[in-house]
Amino acid sequence: MTEQTSTAPTPSKKRGVAFPQLTLEAAVEAIVAMGQHGADHSQDAAAAYLGHSTTNSGAYRVKLAALRDWGLIKRGDKERVILSDLARDLVMEAPDHAHARSLLLAAFDSCRVFEQLYEDSAKNIPQDMGRFRTAVVMRHGVATDQADRFIDIFVDSAGYAGLAKKDGSQVTLLPRDRATTVLEDQQAATRFPNIFDVNGNLTATKAPVPPLDKVLREAGAVTAPAQSAIPVALRQSWPIDGGEIEFVIRTPKALPPSIYAVMAEMAEVAAKMEALLKPAPVEVSAPSPVGDDG
Repeated sequence: MTEQTSTAPTPSKKRGVAFPQLTLEAAVEAIVAMGQHGADHSQDAAAAYLGHSTTNSGAYRVKLAALRDWGLIKRGDKERVILSDLARDLVMEAPDHAHARSLLLAAFDSCRVFEQLYEDSAKNIPQDMGRFRTAVVMRHGVATDQADRFIDIFVDSAGYAGLAKKDGSQVTLLPRDRATTVLEDQQAATRFPNIFDVNGNLTATKAPVPPLDKVLREAGAVTAPAQSAIPVALRQSWPIDGGEIEFVIRTPKALPPSIYAVMAEMAEVAAKMEALLKPAPVEVSAPSPVGDDG
């Protein structure tokens, strides 16, 4: 008898767990670029704001999916691209996201697969990236051919949120109460580039001289104003000559979407204030020519 050829279908390759193809930092930059033009867009407009000429672009769809994974655009509307409340807050804080620590942490937690990996991993212990890669494949369902990219995006995003530090081939995840310190270190590295390395670590033995107002405050000569316990729901600032105009709303309640339309009017008012606050030009009179006495 001849052996019958099997007609059973070949098992398809198991698809790995999905994850955002943009780092958190790249996603925040993209949503801020879009948010500068409003919070509710057609697909065509959103594609243009994200640098794509058509909505049929695969790169555009991948970018949109990543923004969704990071909790920056609302789900369920196929015709419109609508910024989430978290995204609107990030737009209002731009470009100074070092002060938006809670927003960055909230965005990181919005990505379920990264948040779960962070929660399941040891903290304050340097881990080899190779072993970390094996762990995500074996325990978190990441496809082998996607594991390196998964780890790169996870580590970069956790670092941006202040939850990780990378040193060569090792990464150290930090507890959430350390996120504030890490982001402050990053700020200090920007302000004092000669004494901090790229990871925010002190490289010189001499610390920066603290500002005079801080010295006086610590000496008791100046009483610092008490910080309000009411959270900031919206903050916008406009630079002026030698300072800035700042508009702040403090409330624990969510702001209605219509408030962002009013901010356009606030920008016009701020521009008028800036014009009024500009120093008046100083007129210098030319000296009169001195005639001959004789």
